[in-house]
Amino acid sequence: MAQATEILLSALNASATGDAKAIRQYYAPDVVGWSAGEDIASVEDLLAEATSRSGALSEVRVEAAPVELPGGPVVAEWTMTARHTGPLKLDDGLAIAATGRRLELRGATFARLENGKVAGFRQYWDPADLLEQLGLMDEE
Repeated sequence: MAQATEILLSALNASATGDAKAIRQYYAPDVVGWSAGEDIASVEDLLAEATSRSGALSEVRVEAAPVELPGGPVVAEWTMTARHTGPLKLDDGLAIAATGRRLELRGATFARLENGKVAGFRQYWDPADLLEQLGLMDEE
């Protein structure tokens, strides 16, 4: 069986790229999670969230060095890089047209694994940083 740290890194990559097959492989069907205001109550919710970004980003890469805490969660500080090459849907229904800009987002994920899959997670990152990098907010 894969190490917990390998499972979390694979799960992060799956959700960042929107790979539906890998999302189902690395997340439990009843996964519960939260990410920057997005509540997840099942793998179907996670798939819907990931596919809503489908086509918006290319050249997606996630770098992390997850750590399994004794008796606790698996934790990963991560950096995701991508290029904004398609419409990016926002929570309010608006879409940001492709800018071609290179993006670099940083965050942290705390995950609980059960039976070799992510069963719960909390993911922290700054959505305002994304909007700044897309040129939609002043950096000040």
